[in-house]
Amino acid sequence: MKFFSFKSAPNVRKVMIYLRERGVETPFETIEVDIMNGEQNTPEFRAINPLGKVPALQLDDGTFVTESLPIVEYFEETLPGGRLMLGDTPEERAKIRSIERYIEMEITGTMGIMAHNMMPIYTVRFGESPEVVEYARRRQAMALDFLDNFIGDRSFVYGDGPTLADISLFVTLESAFLVNAEIEPKYENIIRCYENFSKRSSVAL
Repeated sequence: MKFFSFKSAPNVRKVMIYLRERGVETPFETIEVDIMNGEQNTPEFRAINPLGKVPALQLDDGTFVTESLPIVEYFEETLPGGRLMLGDTPEERAKIRSIERYIEMEITGTMGIMAHNMMPIYTVRFGESPEVVEYARRRQAMALDFLDNFIGDRSFVYGDGPTLADISLFVTLESAFLVNAEIEPKYENIIRCYENFSKRSSVAL
């Protein structure tokens, strides 16, 4: 297998942290894609992922799996040792996936909206829009309010131990500075989960 990566990209980080949490050797050859210099937009990479995004996983049969969550789910299904990061029962998996997707869509996703409308690497293609950035900030604040309340007094986002939801939250917040979206002190429960997960060896670059 081959894994098309940009080491510091949040969605690449999600897959790599997941694998370290599972305690397995990297089961693929890693190929770095220089997204800062536009390599993701070349015809060669677009043949791999027409959306021009990393990560992308090439399976042994030559086909590709794109997007971080399907890649993680593929490894959850194929690696030995049970579904450690997505739950052991259908009920657990449904609940963990629900909150992980909420983080991905409403916190990571709104940060992506900010990035596309304020970071030069994107604005040269899409244009700059302070109004859209402000909309994304307001929408993200609503999501953070919900998530902080959802977590309550737990040490991790869901349950007594880390799950994929914690990985998604961590990789999002560690890159928040790029769009001036650092977490506010009032979100004590989110900060506690982030800081707990940041102590794990799996997050080292």
